[in-house]
Amino acid sequence: MSELAKKARTAVAWTAGLNILRDVVQFVQMLIVVRILPPEAYGRYGLSSSIIAFMMVFSAREFIAHTVLERDEKAVNYQEQFTAASVIHGTLFLAVNALALALRWFPSYAPVSPLLHVSSILFLLDFPSELRIRMLERRMDWKRLRTVEGTGILLGAATTILLAYAGAGVYALVIPLCVLPGAFAIDLLLVERWRPTFQWSHERYRSSREFGSRRVMSLSIVVGTTLFESSVMARQVGFALLGLFGRATGMATLFCQRFSSLLTSAIYPVLARIPRGSPAYQRVSALVLRTVAWLVVPIAVGVTLIRQDLITLMYGSRWLAVIPLVPLAMLGGVFLAIGAASYSLLLASQEARLCLYSDVWRLIAMPAAVLIAIPFGLQAYLLGLVIVHLISTVLTLYWLRQTGGVVLKGIVSAVIPPLAATAVAVLATESVRLLALTQMPPILRLAIYIPVFASIYLLVLRSAFAAPLREVVSYLPKADHVHRLLRFAEAV
Repeated sequence: MSELAKKARTAVAWTAGLNILRDVVQFVQMLIVVRILPPEAYGRYGLSSSIIAFMMVFSAREFIAHTVLERDEKAVNYQEQFTAASVIHGTLFLAVNALALALRWFPSYAPVSPLLHVSSILFLLDFPSELRIRMLERRMDWKRLRTVEGTGILLGAATTILLAYAGAGVYALVIPLCVLPGAFAIDLLLVERWRPTFQWSHERYRSSREFGSRRVMSLSIVVGTTLFESSVMARQVGFALLGLFGRATGMATLFCQRFSSLLTSAIYPVLARIPRGSPAYQRVSALVLRTVAWLVVPIAVGVTLIRQDLITLMYGSRWLAVIPLVPLAMLGGVFLAIGAASYSLLLASQEARLCLYSDVWRLIAMPAAVLIAIPFGLQAYLLGLVIVHLISTVLTLYWLRQTGGVVLKGIVSAVIPPLAATAVAVLATESVRLLALTQMPPILRLAIYIPVFASIYLLVLRSAFAAPLREVVSYLPKADHVHRLLRFAEAV
């Protein structure tokens, strides 16, 4: 288990580095592009990307993902995966183009038709890319995996900015989607020189087919509700308001959900090798939940408090209508981040049936929220989403505990400390703002507010919750230096 722990630390280190790179690059990209493209462009992109995401559910991604879970190296069936994926993705490529032609007959959706034609290329690049990603995850070759991914991120951002300046409009958001999968496809076929033989064995593919079919059923529910949401909103409120909604929820993704998804994807191959229900799995589950909650709770609250200054500086005056949407969007982001982490822990312990139950809840609840709340405005709809995500998170945490994936103490240690520390940080920092920061320029106010808030939050954790904080820090890059900085005796 010590070797797996070492692999987990390495995965987290490379993922943390990539996360920093991604956030910095996307932040710079956003600062530039958001001032060039109007909200309508983001609304059109949001609907087209929802359609592509829904079609991608039926791709070979989940079948290929099964290769990570195979404990026997001889059972890994890359050639069969490539053969099946070629057929599946070729069919989806044709289906998306046919759908794009059909949408031209519907005035409300015709603007996204040409975007789908361009986006369909993604299906031809995705399956060799996905196969390469799973190969590297199975080898736990985090350095190469994150290096290729980082290269794709940089090239994609550069492409977006250049196209936006060139006047490409919404295509500046669509075309770069192909850059990252293209980078992995090149690494597989040109750098690694892996060659498909198009061999096929029904028996070797059976376990992948069974696993992938269950996952496709679950994901079709989740992504289908998102597509339903986007299509209804595009028709009822228009692309401009859909763009504002996407910007608010995009902030929640940027500050909350992204970290959760990157962390769980980084350690998922390690989780798959730990016996489910074992004390080791319970400890890792508690650590994952604690890490996610301890980061996203203060970030969500802090972003909510400084949202006006933040949006003014980040997006400019044309996006000020997003400000009232941020509090509910960030609250929903917290529940989504914690819920996604617990969902991944359930899935890694091979509880796909319970994951399906969670998805069924979303299938029922989210369309109901769309139909009931949208007529009352975006804030009412965001409140409905908060309730849906809260219930979903509670369900997945309950099932994770019932199946032995985590103990109650692990859940409590993930929830109570960040709430207490955040409350103290809010009281102290808001007092400082009222007394000394109100007359300052926004950028200077943020430069003081954010470090003070973070320092007080960390101080409360260090003082009142030292033991669990010490365990989290032990898995960070350069853990020994962080331990000394926090005045811990030594790393665990």
